[in-house]
Amino acid sequence: MNEHASILKPITLGAHTVPGLWRSMLPEDVLYFRVDPEAGSSCFNCPQVKAHGFHPTSRCCSYIPRIPNFLLGLALMDAETQAVARDFVGSGYTIPEGSQVSPLQMEQSLGFLSGQLPHGTVVCPLLDRTSKKCQVYAFRNGVCSTFFCRHDQGQAGAEFWESLTDLVTQVETALAQWALAQAGFDLDAYFERFESLQHSMDTCTDPVTGTWSDSARRLLFAEWYGREEELFLHCATAILENTKDLFEIAGQQRLRQTPGYDRAQRERLGPRFEAALIAEALPEGEAVPIRSLWYSTQLAHRNLQLHRLKASSTGSSD
Repeated sequence: MNEHASILKPITLGAHTVPGLWRSMLPEDVLYFRVDPEAGSSCFNCPQVKAHGFHPTSRCCSYIPRIPNFLLGLALMDAETQAVARDFVGSGYTIPEGSQVSPLQMEQSLGFLSGQLPHGTVVCPLLDRTSKKCQVYAFRNGVCSTFFCRHDQGQAGAEFWESLTDLVTQVETALAQWALAQAGFDLDAYFERFESLQHSMDTCTDPVTGTWSDSARRLLFAEWYGREEELFLHCATAILENTKDLFEIAGQQRLRQTPGYDRAQRERLGPRFEAALIAEALPEGEAVPIRSLWYSTQLAHRNLQLHRLKASSTGSSD
């Protein structure tokens, strides 16, 4: 781990701390983006607790993060996060690509977002409820790294951060699948097994914990079942050995999807939730190419700069 310390050391994007791996995962231009602080979005003085009744302990951490396998592997390598990562992996939150919500957790998440369940029902398992801090902060995913509940630059700020979220998330997904192949994991067979779960959705979730059931994880991990930590460590090693080429690798990776499994989820959720909410959680269609997402992020950053200039001349940030 020491030889990669400089790569993994957190970096700043404007005034915001982001995972150090971004310096290798994303184009270098990202590091020079001018991004003002989102002063109105403070995790430790959460504006949403009083405004919208967010639970004071969990705040917006009412989300089970989708952390790619290689970031979990890096967390397993780090002495400060190793124990938490081991518990997280051992508790059934992960499948080979990393952590992902089970069918029941998806249902609970949509129940919270739709107002059917109260604040505090869904809480990130990696949140330290005493300190209110993320226990794997250095290895958090793109969504957690780019989410702000308020934007000082209004819609222009929101669009920039959303574009960056989409880019980082797509890169993480591509690299997670690539890393599995580097570890000798058969992706074709894996996605066939995953698709087969559409016929037995009721068996995918552990009824006690709400995480993935033992039978589902046994099916998905196959020969790596019981060796999940080892698989994630292999994935992390593949990433660390290719830090100079990660963005190119991600752009060349053909993203695999599970349309049948996702369709079965939509059919299960349809009677309870609005179509727009389901579509946001389970989007249909082919993934947008990473190069297109990068272009959109650059454009959103340019628009943010234009908005800032306009706002400074009028004295408004709306």
